[in-house]
Amino acid sequence: MGLAASQARFLAITARKMNCEFQSMQIAQEKLSVTRDLEKAAEDYQNSLNATKLVWDSGDNSYDLSFDLMTTPSALNDYQPFLITDTQGKLVLSQKMFNAALSAGVIDSKGNPTGSFSMGGTATNDGSRNAFLYQLGVQGVINSSTIDSIEGLGDFGYTLTGAGGEVADKTLANIMPTNQFISYLTNTEYTQGQSIPEGASVGDKVYGINIASVLFPDITGSGDTDEDKEADKDAQLKKMFCETTSPSNTDKTPENGGSKGQIIITKDGDALDYNEIKELTLGDFLSGKYEMTIVNGESSDFEKYSKALLAGMADLLGVNNSFDIQGLNVDSLTQQALKDALVSTENNLNLSSASVESSGKTVHDSITNAYTAAQGANCIVKGNGCYSVSISNMLKSYLTNFAIAMDGYDSGYSVDADSSKDSLYVTSDPGYYFAIKNDNEGTISAQDMLNADFYNQIYNQICMNGASTDSNKMQRVNDSEYLTHALKNGQLFISALNDDGYFYQTNYNTFNDYIGEVTDDDAIARAEAEYNVKKSKLNSKEESLEVKMKNIDTELSSLTTEYDSVKNLISKNVEKVFTMFST
Repeated sequence: MGLAASQARFLAITARKMNCEFQSMQIAQEKLSVTRDLEKAAEDYQNSLNATKLVWDSGDNSYDLSFDLMTTPSALNDYQPFLITDTQGKLVLSQKMFNAALSAGVIDSKGNPTGSFSMGGTATNDGSRNAFLYQLGVQGVINSSTIDSIEGLGDFGYTLTGAGGEVADKTLANIMPTNQFISYLTNTEYTQGQSIPEGASVGDKVYGINIASVLFPDITGSGDTDEDKEADKDAQLKKMFCETTSPSNTDKTPENGGSKGQIIITKDGDALDYNEIKELTLGDFLSGKYEMTIVNGESSDFEKYSKALLAGMADLLGVNNSFDIQGLNVDSLTQQALKDALVSTENNLNLSSASVESSGKTVHDSITNAYTAAQGANCIVKGNGCYSVSISNMLKSYLTNFAIAMDGYDSGYSVDADSSKDSLYVTSDPGYYFAIKNDNEGTISAQDMLNADFYNQIYNQICMNGASTDSNKMQRVNDSEYLTHALKNGQLFISALNDDGYFYQTNYNTFNDYIGEVTDDDAIARAEAEYNVKKSKLNSKEESLEVKMKNIDTELSSLTTEYDSVKNLISKNVEKVFTMFST
């Protein structure tokens, strides 16, 4: 090979060799990048193993937390809305709900409440609750039949729940907390045409209890007409009760307002007249202090009267399952619990509590002391010539024994026979729920009332706090993944109804009975699948780079050999030329 040809070949080999070395360096960088990507994928996958999500626990099942689940009335949320709020306390609504509130005139374009706050109204944009319902229908949030049924409730369907008002009457839902239960027993009005059981008042109150008829059921009138018989019976019953203004006068002669064996009904020590006694309700007994006392009577009679009164109250609550008025929800299990509770409470009434001084004198030596002592006990208290029992404690004991029969002694409630102070009455627990018999079926739908109260609460909250105008939040709040992330990171909060009738904003983990944080198995599975796919691609790429690197190494080795050969040939040719010309 000529010198010129060798030099050309040498330059070509040098260029190819440099190119191979450059490609080798590039492949090495790519392999390094693949290694970093593999490490990053492995790290992300490892982190995903700790992924959690928020779920809604309905008791029987759990569901992914969602905006619709919290703002749509259903048994899953117990027909109680849980609202999403931002850091300023404004409601974060879905785009459709925001549009409905805006079109109804409940808020302005800046999300501020208009101040209308009116339940009534017939226009579709007057800021009223009905306008809000109409616009929710336009937006497809609720259907027209639901709107019609809510509006069809009229005034009964208007509530200020969430704005300080009481929660709607949950008797229609067959369940209510203690305070509402007591209020219901006090204020529920009699429905015209509804039958009244013996022992119940013929007045306005469903739960009015005619103590006279309960204690003396055998008394009959002797008049000619039904009206005369009732009047005569009423007059005879009236004679059985003392009508003085002070119980201390009840040991006087009949003309002075008292007689042997007369019954005295007192409220905090003040004797009630016959008309007041007839109008007493079970709710009155639970919310006040009422006592029954007999003067110069037999202990056996008073024990009989006490048990009769207790039985009358038990009947009104449904122990015999024979009344049309609303009582406790008396399925077979509940009815048996009511009967067991009646026996337990009657057993307390067999007891007599009397403290005796060393002199032999009974401490409860006056009417006043007897009824005062009765307030602190769950049994019949013996005084000097009298017996007294707290009607209020009697009913509280009965309901507590009922709760124990239903839930067991591990429920934490208890009745101490000698002391009301040491008793843990179920009626002192505002979180206890009573199941109520629903006899309004066919006249007022439970579902309609629950729906009305649910949307009333949302409406009231919008009227009070306004709504966020952040379009990003409105559009994404329906995304469960976004909602979970925002709640966990403190970008959004949950606002829920408190016992005082107002909504309060708090973190998601406050609602342990409803919202829980669990391992996100779906997210982990997705992350694993993504990791496997990415790992497979990166491994394939790495294998491809390895093949390329081997080919380049082979080519580079061949070029190096040829490079050395051509270089050696050029060196010899140069040496040969110098030798030839030197001679």
